[in-house]
Parts: sequence; structure tokens; C-alpha cells
Amino acid sequence: MIIRPPVRNVTRFVIGSLVVPGLMALTACDSSGTPGPSASGEIPIVAAAGAEVPYQLGANSYGVAGGAFLARANMGSSTVVLDTLPAGKICLRGTVEMVPVPADGSHPPYSDYWGIELGFNLNQGADGTKNPWTVPAGVAGFWFTVEGPMIPPIRFKTTPTGRDPALEQDSCALVNPVSGDSTQIAFTDMYVQCWDGPQGTGTTDTSNGLLDMGLQVAAATGVEYPIDFCVTHVGVVSN
Repeated sequence: MIIRPPVRNVTRFVIGSLVVPGLMALTACDSSGTPGPSASGEIPIVAAAGAEVPYQLGANSYGVAGGAFLARANMGSSTVVLDTLPAGKICLRGTVEMVPVPADGSHPPYSDYWGIELGFNLNQGADGTKNPWTVPAGVAGFWFTVEGPMIPPIRFKTTPTGRDPALEQDSCALVNPVSGDSTQIAFTDMYVQCWDGPQGTGTTDTSNGLLDMGLQVAAATGVEYPIDFCVTHVGVVSN
């Protein structure tokens, strides 16, 4: 299996507008209806009525405010859809198809088959503008919890201010989440082009703030990734 960097050609990139009036908190629950596991520093996921991805980050003491987004590659991800029926969680289902290997031995078309990403803007204005989120003192990373029967390997990503994801300048960490368990990622464990060796090609610079965070299912040659999971909790990791 070969995983290459996704120089993104995007067919769908939906940003949920920040909806301030009438926020409705969504308490994440498991299939039995009982509260799911959480950790300190949790940032609530709340409803954003009227947005195509109808979720946003709720009130918190970290200055984080932003709508959810779903981005998909031009090819190989058309079956991945957002399921908005379950309450209190953001659910995805479908398949990220394998990247075809050209018979002539040329480079596989990763730019068209990079996969999907579900994420949140971190400091989004009411007009939809993505502004830098200043990382508060004592915040050292992010955490998230997913639940479901089909959870593929995840690239957890964040975009430092001034970096362009289309040029592979954002930062990421390769993780293998377990259903129901929180996955913590320190900024010091996230690297530019994290797929390129244990420390990628550069460290993560948070000094000028961060624009977003997200979970990418990266397409690969030789394997497809069925998806059936829900994001139930997100938050920040403190020192």
C-alpha cells in the first residue's frame, strides 16, 4: 500500500455558516442513549440550522468558534455522505476508493483521489470568514472521539495561519482511533507532510494561530476504506 500527499482537487467543500442565534446543544450519546465518554477541555458540538453541514462548535472558554465542513476529492469519494439523522454526533458513511495505479508506471493520480476530510473552522466570523485562532496558553493539542463499526486510519490535521493545504503545507498526525476512546494529538506530534517519515518534513508552527482542524481519510493504492463512524466529541488538550 502506498500513501502519497494529497494535492487537492476538490469537488465539494461545504463550510457551515456560523449560526449564533438559537444554538441547540447536542449531548453526544452512544447507541443506548447514554452519554458517551469525554475528557476535560471538551468543546461542544451544537446544531447549526440551515447549514449544509448542520453543525458547529458551541460556547467554550478557549475562544474557539466555527462551523463544520466536509471536503471530498474529485474522484473516488462520491459515495461518502453525511448522515444527519443521528442526534448528538456527526456521522459519515460510504467508501474512499483506492487510488488507481497507471499501467504505464506513471505517478498515481493522488490529486484527484486524495480522500475526504471532515473538520471544523476554529475562528469563523458570522460572514463565513476563516480567521486565525490564537492558541491559548496551556493548550498543547486537540483530542477527539469517534464511534462506529468501520473506522479507517485517520490523518488528524490542522492548518497553521499562512499555510496552504493545497500546497501540502498544513500539519497532520497519523492515528488509528478505537471506537469510543478519546484520541489525543499534541501539536508537537503533528508534522508538515506527516506521511513522509516519522517527523514529516517540518514541525507545526502555532505561533500565529490555527485556522481549522479536521479528520482526513486519505486514499491509498491497493486498498479501499469503508467508512461508518460518527464524531461524538472534540476538545483541546491542556498541559
